[in-house]
Amino acid sequence: MNLRPKSRISTEFNASSMTDIVFLLLIFFIIISSVVKDPALKLVLPKGVNNVNPVNKVIVVSIDQNLNYAIDDYKTTYNQLSTDLQTQLKNTPKATVSIRGDKNIRYEDVMNVVMMADKLGAKVVLALDGSK
Repeated sequence: MNLRPKSRISTEFNASSMTDIVFLLLIFFIIISSVVKDPALKLVLPKGVNNVNPVNKVIVVSIDQNLNYAIDDYKTTYNQLSTDLQTQLKNTPKATVSIRGDKNIRYEDVMNVVMMADKLGAKVVLALDGSK
């Protein structure tokens, strides 16, 4: 008569639950990757460098809430702005045009100046207020 119990430890590994988890994770990441949208603007940002080159001159174009235009400290009109900006760009090649628009004016008014400076071949940046 055999009095020993048959309590052997099973060394088999059931991987079916592990494959279910892997497939659920795979489905999750596929769904998430299709939800993430590409940015509207493809920007190429500059790389940081150790040596600092001298900064090009910045020409500031300001627009106040009454749609008065100024290039640096010189006041001008919208009709004359293109000619005055072109003269400034000829006097200072490789200058950057910084456009400062009052927060109460229409976006279209600022974009008209951006397009004007772009047609003249200038590098254009929009100046923002850093405070909240």
